[in-house]
Amino acid sequence: MFNFAVSLLKTLFSIIFKKRKDVIFTFFLLKKENEIMKRHLNLSGKKITSNHSDRFCLSLITALSKRAINHLTIVKPETLLEWQRRFIKKRWSFKHKKRGRKPVNAELKNLILEMKTDNPLWGCRRISDELKKLNIKIHHTTVNKIIQTFRKQGKIQSNGSWKKFLKTHWDSLYGMDFATIDTLLGKRFYLLIILELKSRRIIRYDLTENPCREFVKQRLELFAEGLLGEKTLIHDNALQFTSIEYSWFDIEGVNICTSAPNMNAYTERFIGSIRREALNHFLLFSEKQVRKIIKSYVDYYNHQRPHQGLDQIPAGRIVSSTGKIKKERILGGLHHNYYRSSA
Repeated sequence: MFNFAVSLLKTLFSIIFKKRKDVIFTFFLLKKENEIMKRHLNLSGKKITSNHSDRFCLSLITALSKRAINHLTIVKPETLLEWQRRFIKKRWSFKHKKRGRKPVNAELKNLILEMKTDNPLWGCRRISDELKKLNIKIHHTTVNKIIQTFRKQGKIQSNGSWKKFLKTHWDSLYGMDFATIDTLLGKRFYLLIILELKSRRIIRYDLTENPCREFVKQRLELFAEGLLGEKTLIHDNALQFTSIEYSWFDIEGVNICTSAPNMNAYTERFIGSIRREALNHFLLFSEKQVRKIIKSYVDYYNHQRPHQGLDQIPAGRIVSSTGKIKKERILGGLHHNYYRSSA
C-alpha cells in the first residue's frame, strides 16, 4: 500500500512539474516574440528581422520544451529547427590552422608583374634570382604561379602574340585574300583583295575565273611598284599565296595559322561587308556587271563609308559643320552618301 502511494505521488508530481515547465517556457517564448514584434513596429513596416540573440533564445527555449514550439507565430518551426542545427554545428566546428607557405603579399606580386612586363624575355628563375639581389627570397615555382595568374587575367601578353606583331608592323601591314562570287549562270569568279590595315583602304583588287599563282604574282608586282617602304602582307595558306617568293617583290609574307581567319580579320571583314552591303542584293549575270558593282562599292568603301576603327570618319575626309547637307546615290540607291556642300 505504501509503495503504491509513493508511486502515485511520483506520477502526480511529474505530471504537475511537466505541465508547469511547459507553461513557463511557453511564457518566455511569447515574451521573446513580443520583444521582437515591438522592435519590428519601431522599424516602420519593414520585414521582421531577428538578430543572433533572438535566434539563440528561441532555439534554446524550444530545445528545452518541445511543446513550446507549437506556440511559435513569427517563424516557422522548420526555421527554428534549422537555427538549432546551425548552433550545434558551429559549436562543434573548429578552425584549423593553415599549413604551408605564407601567401605572397600584393606588393611583391606587383613587383614581379613589373619585372615581367619590363623584361618579357625573363623567365621565372631569372626573376627569382633578380629578387634575391633585393634580399627577397621566393622560389621560382611560386614566381611561375604568380606569372601564370597574371597571364590568365590578361595583364601579361605573350612575347610573340599576334596583337604585339600587329602593333609593331602597323604602319606597313596589308592583308590579302580571295573572295568567291557566283552568278546565276553558274560561273564562279574570284576577287583578289589587298587591303591596308591602318587606313582600311583597298589598295588593289581584281577579278578572275582562274585564281592561279601567276595571276597573284602579276598583281603583287603592281602592288609593290605603287608603294614605297616596308610592306608586310598577311595571307592564308592557299597554294596560290604560299608558293610565291615574296622577297622578289620586296615584301615580307606572313602566313596565318590553319583554320584561323581572325588572324586576317580586316580582310575577312571586308569580304563580309561587300557581300552583305552589295553583292547579296543583286541578281548577278555577267562579269561586267560584277566588276561594275565591285568598283562602285570599293570607291564607296575607300572614300565615303564610315569605319569603326577610324572613329567613323572615312580615310582622308575632313569633317565640316557648315554648308548645306546633300546626298548622292550609291549602287542605284542601295546606299547613300551624305555630305556638306562647300559654301
